[in-house]
Amino acid sequence: MDNHKNKSFVKWLEILQQESWQLELLISGFAIFLLASAFDDLGSFEYQIYLLTTGNDYFQTLILPFQIILGAWYVLMINLVLHVLLRGLWISTIGIRYVSNEIDFKKLNFSPKFDHFLKKKIVSFDSYIERLEQLCSIVFGFTFLIIFILISTGLFVIGIIFMALSIEYTERYLHNGWLVLLIPVFILYLIGGIVYCLDFITLGWIKKRKRIATLYYPVYRFFSIITLSFVYRPLYYNLIDNRYGRKVVLFLIPYMLIFTMISSMSFETHSYLPERRDPETLGNDYYDDTWDGSTLIFSASIGSKFVTNGFIELFLPYNGRTDDQVIKLLCPDLVPAKKGVFFLGKRDMARDTMNAAKALDCHSQRFRLFVDDSLIQNVNYRFYDHLQRKNQGLGTILDVGSLSRGEHSLRIDVLFYESLNGKDTLIFKPTDYIPFWKE
Repeated sequence: MDNHKNKSFVKWLEILQQESWQLELLISGFAIFLLASAFDDLGSFEYQIYLLTTGNDYFQTLILPFQIILGAWYVLMINLVLHVLLRGLWISTIGIRYVSNEIDFKKLNFSPKFDHFLKKKIVSFDSYIERLEQLCSIVFGFTFLIIFILISTGLFVIGIIFMALSIEYTERYLHNGWLVLLIPVFILYLIGGIVYCLDFITLGWIKKRKRIATLYYPVYRFFSIITLSFVYRPLYYNLIDNRYGRKVVLFLIPYMLIFTMISSMSFETHSYLPERRDPETLGNDYYDDTWDGSTLIFSASIGSKFVTNGFIELFLPYNGRTDDQVIKLLCPDLVPAKKGVFFLGKRDMARDTMNAAKALDCHSQRFRLFVDDSLIQNVNYRFYDHLQRKNQGLGTILDVGSLSRGEHSLRIDVLFYESLNGKDTLIFKPTDYIPFWKE
């Protein structure tokens, strides 16, 4: 009974294998449609993550998962489009075979040199169709293998970050005796991960060495769990057990190198334009009506470069990673209103005992505003949540009605924290030069 059931299952798999191209095309087409639709949302997601990183260093750990998602998006899009093209070529060859069975080189009447070369390279049309079928199936499987490899790499790097943060926390807040344990564990984790990676890209070279295989076995088991490689292990070993599949897996290294190079490539077509152009630049990011909304900006901004009603609406962003140090030194008696990073549910506003007026006065001391090099006195700031940029800071309305018609310049000096000769110091530095035109 069991033998009959097993034969039926094998037969079902063989039938499914022969018809798998339909599933591959269906999944590829559906996935390409979803990936193309998600492109704009991916950009919005990126903006939100980088916006979070301005508030606290802990949120920088979110960048790595996002980079994995972004890399997976590009890999899926490129490989699945390639798969659809190859499957289209494969279907076209089957259609051509229906019209003409094999290539008749006698009718082509090529010269002996080309006739010998083409007969050697093109053994038969059926063999070409078979190789093309194998290539399509391997490209499809190879695509998802890369996705899982990216996930495994990300999990390994997250482990490095977690252990590094643990060492930093221990060194800062706990007894240094714990470092005697943590640092060797961290080093062993790095070495084990490198060895595991080498074994992977060399198609199991270490596992073939009997002398070291016994020592490597617990390392292999540990990182199989940490990186979740046991999920795609059958796919990997099924690829490398034949010569054609091994070539595809070995292509993984140049594939990732080429992918990294292309994704980081940029073109420079203006040789005589300097990289640093402030304050001689008319930047779109300084004005809310010309900012494209796709990139996170840390500069101040005004509503428009043209002032028609005599008032300028100025926004000064708050960057917790750098500004918190300034506020602690500037106003040491000011107790933070928010402690912690993550909150479940609605935060208890009753625990917020910070005096809003005192906090606003402290934040206001961080800025000096100049119009045409003249310091503006008695600027009234207010806390402001920027609707377009989705970040928080200070806002103010500047009365420039008395200025003459034409071009003017707004300069913003910001207070920065520096450690000079072992002493904590606050220094004003110019950060933004915003030109505007009064009508």
